[in-house]
Amino acid sequence: MIVSVTDDELFLMVNVRGRTSGLPMNIWVGPRGHARHAARIKVQPDHRERFDTNRLAVVSVEDDPPEVKEGRLNAEDLELVRRYIALNRQAILDHWNEKTDGVELSKALKPLHEDGDGSGDSPVV
Repeated sequence: MIVSVTDDELFLMVNVRGRTSGLPMNIWVGPRGHARHAARIKVQPDHRERFDTNRLAVVSVEDDPPEVKEGRLNAEDLELVRRYIALNRQAILDHWNEKTDGVELSKALKPLHEDGDGSGDSPVV
């Protein structure tokens, strides 16, 4: 299944490049808006730096562990996304619940490092 975002969704979402997140792919984090589902992020399954919103995977934030709800991610990428969500869950949820804006979210997000948390020196990518 191919998942894409509407222009309205895209307008509200904060894009985070892999070089910033420490992931090998780009992600999008957005506020709840009018959504009737739990918090989710959108993940670009390829490892290109150029944004491609026409083919995205949707990953839950509040499930333990986070799950792919729509689209596809390989097992290795899903594990990295799960680690990133664990590291940044509160910042993502604060943004989802509209407690923070995009600038505050960007300041709160920690990059994923090889050691699995935000304290190491080497990003995963």
